[in-house]
Amino acid sequence: MNVIPRNILSALLTVMFAVVSITGILMFFKIRVLSTGTIHIWLGLTFVAISCLHLLKNWNGFLSYFKKRSTLLSALFGVMVTVTFIIVPMINPEEKSINPKAKIVGTMMSAPLSKVAAFIDLDEEMMVKELADQRIVASTKQSVTEIAKANDKTNDEILKIVFLAPQAQ
Repeated sequence: MNVIPRNILSALLTVMFAVVSITGILMFFKIRVLSTGTIHIWLGLTFVAISCLHLLKNWNGFLSYFKKRSTLLSALFGVMVTVTFIIVPMINPEEKSINPKAKIVGTMMSAPLSKVAAFIDLDEEMMVKELADQRIVASTKQSVTEIAKANDKTNDEILKIVFLAPQAQ
């Protein structure tokens, strides 16, 4: 396993660790620069491959760490934390299926148009006028879903029209 010198493997690992860490932090804070997600995934896979090579190259040294009790306890703790993050969502599927954006959109679809207007800071009467201009009968007391069904339209078609209304004064 002397194909790649140890110092090159270590340098590559360090660079990959830094890039994957930075892109992970950017993704966590929803900062989109270039193709952050794609870079993170591909360099993460590269990081795993280089880590495996590094581990093979340093196998004897790696095994010597596990002769110490503190290393075994640390490894056990790491496995327990990892298993917890994998198993808990499997046991409690409600926790893993929470999608705040879907809840907000679902609530908006069933709320009266007047509430939608207040939520997105648009003039409710102008929303109704925009819909009427498109030959869609609606009132501020109806929900987006009700308006869509009554006019043989989709929720998205109604929202596209509604969002063209001027902002509230």
